[in-house]
Amino acid sequence: MSESLYGEPLLAEVYDLFNAWGEDNDFYLGLCSPAVGSALDLGCGTGLLAAKMAERAEVVGLDPAPAMLDIARTRPGGGQVAWRLADARDFELNRRFDLIYCTGHAFQSFLTETDRRAVFRQVGRHLARGGRFAFETRNPAARAWLRWGSAEPRRAAHPRWGEVELSQSLLLERDGLVSYRSRYRFIDQGRTLEADARLRFCGLAALRAELESEGLRVLALHGDWRGGEWREDSEEIILTLVRDGDQPVLG
Repeated sequence: MSESLYGEPLLAEVYDLFNAWGEDNDFYLGLCSPAVGSALDLGCGTGLLAAKMAERAEVVGLDPAPAMLDIARTRPGGGQVAWRLADARDFELNRRFDLIYCTGHAFQSFLTETDRRAVFRQVGRHLARGGRFAFETRNPAARAWLRWGSAEPRRAAHPRWGEVELSQSLLLERDGLVSYRSRYRFIDQGRTLEADARLRFCGLAALRAELESEGLRVLALHGDWRGGEWREDSEEIILTLVRDGDQPVLG
C-alpha cells in the first residue's frame, strides 16, 4: 500500500467508506475451508477481511501503514487477529501458514520486478506444505486507468466526519506504471486532502515467469470474482498458487 495515501490517519478513517465488502472478499473468504487452520493477510489495510477470516482460522494481518492498523485493531473482531506492522517484501514471522492472500489490488503497489520477486520469496518461506497463495491484479489489457478520470465522484457519510466525496484522476501512464491522484473533499468540514500514488499493471506472462522462478506454481486462474474463465480482455488476473512440487492438501 502507498504510504503517502494510507499513512494519513484521516484518510485511513474513511477508507472503508469507499472500500466496502464485495465479491472479492467473498472469493477470498471462500478459500478458507475448514481445513485451513492459519492464514496470513498481506497488506491487510483496515482489516475488514482479516477480522472475518479470523472467525474460521488463526489470522495474522500484516501492513506497512500504522494508521490502517490502528483502524484494524479497533474494528469488531479485530481482537482475534494478530496485527503486524511490516512490509510484505521483508518480514519474518518464523512460522508457516495454510493460506496466504493479498487483496484490494494491494499487490499493484509493488512497482518493480525486484519488489514482486521479494514478495513471492517471502510467501514461499511462509507457506505451509500444500498451502495456497492467492492474489489479484488488474489486467493491463483492460486499461482500467483510462476510466478513472471520467468516473463520477463518489460520496459517502462518515459517522464522525460527515459527508465525504472521493474523486480520482490519472496523472501519467507509461509502460504499465500508472500515477494517479485521489482527492477527498470533507464537505461538512470544509477541508480537502489530496494524495498521489502509483500502481504497476503487470501482465500474466510476466507474472507467471516471476512466480515460477520463485518456486510458485499456478493452481487456478480466474478472470472475475465468480470464478469465470480468464480471457485476454478480463478485468482481473486472479491467481491461486502452491509451492512447486507441492500438491494442494487443503480443500
